[in-house]
Amino acid sequence: MKMYSIVIMLIAVLSSSHVHAEEEKDPFRIMSQKSLEKLRTVEKVSFERTTHPNAQWFPEAGFGLFMHWGIHSVAGIQPSWSMIKNYPYGTDKTEYHGKDYYTLLDKFNPRNYDPDRWIEAAAKAGMTYAVLTVKHHDGYALWPSEFGTMSTKQYLEGHDLIRPYVDACRKYGLKVGLYFSPRDWGYPGYPVSMEHEVPYIHPPGRDNVKNQRDFNRFYEYTVGQLSEILTRWGKIDILWFDGMGWIGINDIRTEKTLAWARLLQPHIVINNRWGAEGDFGTPEWLMPVNAPEGWWENCISWSGHWGYSPDTPFEPNSWVMEKLVTARAWGGNFLLNIGPAPDGTMRPEYYERTVELARWMAHSKKSLIGADPVREWKKFSNVPITQKEKIWYLHVLPDHDGKLVIKDVPKPSKAQLLRTKVPLDYSYEGRKITLTLPDNSRTDLNDVIELYW
Repeated sequence: MKMYSIVIMLIAVLSSSHVHAEEEKDPFRIMSQKSLEKLRTVEKVSFERTTHPNAQWFPEAGFGLFMHWGIHSVAGIQPSWSMIKNYPYGTDKTEYHGKDYYTLLDKFNPRNYDPDRWIEAAAKAGMTYAVLTVKHHDGYALWPSEFGTMSTKQYLEGHDLIRPYVDACRKYGLKVGLYFSPRDWGYPGYPVSMEHEVPYIHPPGRDNVKNQRDFNRFYEYTVGQLSEILTRWGKIDILWFDGMGWIGINDIRTEKTLAWARLLQPHIVINNRWGAEGDFGTPEWLMPVNAPEGWWENCISWSGHWGYSPDTPFEPNSWVMEKLVTARAWGGNFLLNIGPAPDGTMRPEYYERTVELARWMAHSKKSLIGADPVREWKKFSNVPITQKEKIWYLHVLPDHDGKLVIKDVPKPSKAQLLRTKVPLDYSYEGRKITLTLPDNSRTDLNDVIELYW
């Protein structure tokens, strides 16, 4: 019996050594540990918008593709928020409320995953960057994370769903964006109520001291996952957070965390949703009524809610163009969302719509993508305007009716329709340009007129 015990102990020691040796050989684990070591050395500094030369692409990016994808796609329900009972934008399917939502974990199987085709279509449609939800509020990670117990490591045999997406973006020249939710409703003890408008109450025994200790552990877990996504796939261009908080904790370590992310990826552009600080603002769903200050981006869904919405029609491309033109004329970007199917494919309408956008981009892309804004256009024009050097681009959208009027400007040297290069007649009197675009030159997307100065 004594000899048997000794043998068992030796096996345990050897197994532990083998596991430890394997962990030491894992390059991803090594990179993650090194990045966490850097976090310990980072000082808390006031956040300022990035001046890194390799980040200055963002304000001219123009058009991006947003994708919400994960276990929620299996049921075609709103990502994560469907867990919350009575949430207005969640689901009335009670079988997914609360922790029952996680019955979807074993059903997510993207056997036809083809991000190469997704991104190729986006690139042809004029999109210059993409953002994929690598972890939403439900806590499911699309890569085999060493932190936590809810990732492809446990549920998809360790498949990394992020690498093919990153590779596709690089192949077609799109900037790589990763959406990462710091708040994690699947984390044990995370303070969130599973019923809308019913406040969360800390469990008995979680006093202020224990609550701080619990938050410290949660922060360590969260930055552990961040250390992975900032080191596993090379250069990442956008880090798209979506809410960080813990009830009863005021210091969520925003400045320290963002400084650390920049240490790991100096060129990275970060949104303003860890705390209130970031390189760019993110007005969601509704377009601002006036031009925001600084760098900004509007995001909205093309079809239905944020996730896979197979029964909801796509908005027409005239709607897409109106949003894109408004954002560009005001100096912002437009991030258009679609929810891929649970098997990893896109709905056919996605490809139909992007083909139509690609045709428009073939002749008029330069008027939006890479063009500069004319933020105050409403003061002197009845159509939105963008510009590049000595050319103004007048955007005549389908709902515009009547003449184009531009006031308080010098006389241009030439006016022409960008799509055809056909010169256009105009009148100029009292520093006012008046121009009529013939009906046979109108289309159902966006007819761009070039004014040369």
